[in-house]
Amino acid sequence: MLLIAALAMQSSFLLSTRGGTADIRWEGNRIFVARSVGAMRATSSREAEAAKPLYLGYPHGPKDAQFVPAGRERESYVVDLPAFKGTISASSDAFACTDDPNAPLGSTYGLAASARSNGVYDREGDWLLTFDEFKGTIRSSKSGFEVESSGPCRVRFRPHYYRDHLGYFLWDKSKPLWKPPVAGWCSWMAHLQDVKEEDMLAAAKFFSANLKDYGYNVIQMDDGYQRVKQFGQDAKGQEPFSSYWTRPNEKFPHGLSWLAQQIHGLGMTPGIWVGDYLPLGLKRAEGYIKDPDGKPHKGPWVNYAVNGLDAAAREEAYIGTVRELKRQGWDYFKIDTLRHVLYDSYRQVPAYWSKRGESMEDAFRAILRETKKAAGNSYVMACWGTLPELAGLVDGARIGEDVGPDIDSMQRSAKYIAQFHSLNNVMWRNDPDYMCLRVPLEQARTWATLTFMAGGHVMVSDPVSVYDPARVDVLRRVGPPLFLRPQNVVALVPDPELSTLAIREGDETRTIAARFGWKDMPARQVPFAELGVPPGRYLAFDFWSENFLGEVTSSLPFQALARGSCQVVSLRPAESRPQVLGTNRHLGQGVVELRDVQWREGVLSGKFLREPGQRWSLFIHVPSGWKVLDSRSAGTTSEQTREVLRLTFADGKGPANFSIRFTR
Repeated sequence: MLLIAALAMQSSFLLSTRGGTADIRWEGNRIFVARSVGAMRATSSREAEAAKPLYLGYPHGPKDAQFVPAGRERESYVVDLPAFKGTISASSDAFACTDDPNAPLGSTYGLAASARSNGVYDREGDWLLTFDEFKGTIRSSKSGFEVESSGPCRVRFRPHYYRDHLGYFLWDKSKPLWKPPVAGWCSWMAHLQDVKEEDMLAAAKFFSANLKDYGYNVIQMDDGYQRVKQFGQDAKGQEPFSSYWTRPNEKFPHGLSWLAQQIHGLGMTPGIWVGDYLPLGLKRAEGYIKDPDGKPHKGPWVNYAVNGLDAAAREEAYIGTVRELKRQGWDYFKIDTLRHVLYDSYRQVPAYWSKRGESMEDAFRAILRETKKAAGNSYVMACWGTLPELAGLVDGARIGEDVGPDIDSMQRSAKYIAQFHSLNNVMWRNDPDYMCLRVPLEQARTWATLTFMAGGHVMVSDPVSVYDPARVDVLRRVGPPLFLRPQNVVALVPDPELSTLAIREGDETRTIAARFGWKDMPARQVPFAELGVPPGRYLAFDFWSENFLGEVTSSLPFQALARGSCQVVSLRPAESRPQVLGTNRHLGQGVVELRDVQWREGVLSGKFLREPGQRWSLFIHVPSGWKVLDSRSAGTTSEQTREVLRLTFADGKGPANFSIRFTR
């Protein structure tokens, strides 16, 4: 038996080998067991380098987070193994992934694993186990993840991966993730600061009537209702500062409590924007961040800020506002100006903190921690930037810049989705910012596809008059968003051409593959290996065109794309009998709309879950040599073209049973 005792002394990592088995443990817990045909000869080593600040890369502000705790390292352990079969033992909060920066933008649903997966990340333990030069497969199982490698490879174990390797040094991973879908409407790019009470009511009524049943339940009011200006205004001291937010301007004559009640009454969630910028004139004047001359420090965008460790100043400046808005009935909070509090105020006066012996990071986190407490069970989203000081405190974070109704904005959104996709539903729920669908319809479909495949928020911001039947159809087909895990645990390059979603429900698997035209692009045959699709026979169904592309065996033919367009194809393993091909209802291709689908004694049956306002269709592949004997699907119409049977269900709400008997 070989024990790597030196490593055990340095840390909690332990490798042992006995006969044909290698065993890797971390902090006393078994992480990985590998078995080889012959004697297991394993070598290992420790690698470490100084941790680096998180790269942000936004066009204004610092390019990185400007913060690394003293002495923090990126620690890795590498073990060289021969060909093996093994098991990765992980918590229920683990998923298969890849650390290949050249992989497509990928997400997974359920216990799916892409063929491009070369590792497993465990959120509960915050460790990443990957295989370099991997020629094998990773599959989820009841006991963890089963791994098989046909040749030698290097096992790389990275403890504290998101915390130390990616740079989210203050992450408290004990905070539960927000798993309900986040989808709805935001007033900002629809009306900017001209938003009025009637605009909010119009949006609430429209979404309640047309999109609530499809998962769109947030109606979020942005900048424009408050009485405090971001620049050049002092508080008069005649009323609590929070009232500048909680008692709105003249455009909201009935008040915020009344408006929240109206939105709630329509079955929607009232959301509200609050900026953490401050005027002079707070009663707790000693709470302001001070320059060396003792005067309050003034910074761009934030104007002034107070010390988050001063409980009284924190309550007066920030928390009292959220507490009162929560009491008024607001249940979704978008907290803005946070990056400016940190970078344009706190970090500009280091002498203030050193003189007091206080940590600016602790002060900043205290603001967010108390904000979340004041918001109670409401959703709290930080806006904007992936600041490591936010980690483990907020439910969501806006990851990029402002966008508008143009293709350049959509491409900018794609840039930040690619850069920060690894954070989604690990650190928080990513908000790539709202979509603006008052673009050509093809671009609206592309934007909706990109946003859905990213697995975070699905929010829009247009005047409701924009939402004609075609754009309502687009929103319905990507609602509700799914709780997806990132396939990628490293940053990707901008303008991702390909995006994949690997889905596993029970024993059924399928892959959704999307290709984006960020410029005019020729047709392309994309190999399965690039998409992470295992070898085999698949039925290809084009989602947006509702077209059967035939059976594919080694690659997927994508059509030529004009700039701003996309193509989305679902791939299902082909059976030798009739089977579900796809639907036009939801991009998840069955996750939302199909239940209890089974094949038994020549009968394909199941339930199609309908939402009102539109007739939805189920597409069934009927292989050559099979034909329909009878259909027992009340309220449906059927149409068969070549190998595809289309069942269209009556408009309504609730399950529609279908049962089709086939014969050879």
